[in-house]
Amino acid sequence: MLDEIIAIAKGFCQEDIQWGADTSVLTDMELTSLEIFELIGQVEDRFSVRITDRQLRNIVTLGDLADAVKEKRSGK
Repeated sequence: MLDEIIAIAKGFCQEDIQWGADTSVLTDMELTSLEIFELIGQVEDRFSVRITDRQLRNIVTLGDLADAVKEKRSGK
């Protein structure tokens, strides 16, 4: 799942950065708020989930995003 999220994220960032669970959407990828919402939207569409506002506040890294998707897919 993380690999698929990274593949989606790479479409938003042309920088040569280290991709992984610890990749920050703000400091590493330098995404704007609009780009972050577009990234989240593409991930939601890909995995057929909806990330809540509470979960969004806790997403700092791609690993956090993967954890939020796993949580939604497990029915929480």
